[in-house]
Amino acid sequence: MSKWNITSFSKEEQDKVSVDKAAAAVTWQERMNKPVMPELVEREQPEHLRQYFRER
Repeated sequence: MSKWNITSFSKEEQDKVSVDKAAAAVTWQERMNKPVMPELVEREQPEHLRQYFRER
């Protein structure tokens, strides 16, 4: 499989991709001056990846 095919990633890597997408969405909304509450988005992330979300 292709190295870009997300389904070929491990479950942990897939979760990190999802967290990266959520962090990017928060950043985009902030830049566009749209209402966003990063704390609520953070709570939706898996417990073990919340620190990773904050770093992103």
